[in-house]
Amino acid sequence: MIQRITKVMEPHIKQRFNFAVSAFVRMWGHKCLNDHRIMEFCVEWAHLEVNAPLSGLDQADQYFYYEYKNWRGI
Repeated sequence: MIQRITKVMEPHIKQRFNFAVSAFVRMWGHKCLNDHRIMEFCVEWAHLEVNAPLSGLDQADQYFYYEYKNWRGI
């Protein structure tokens, strides 16, 4: 599924998508790649003009966790 998504993306969007996905994989393992909501969030986030904190992977993971919760409305 990810290959289909990333084939049509511009290189910088694809890089942002992969960065977001990697945060979820670090948090929840590879099983999260089967969750269409996470993939949809990562695609939408990759097209935004905001940047995740780059001071450390823990902060980036926490950022994506809370952004995903807000996106879902939890």
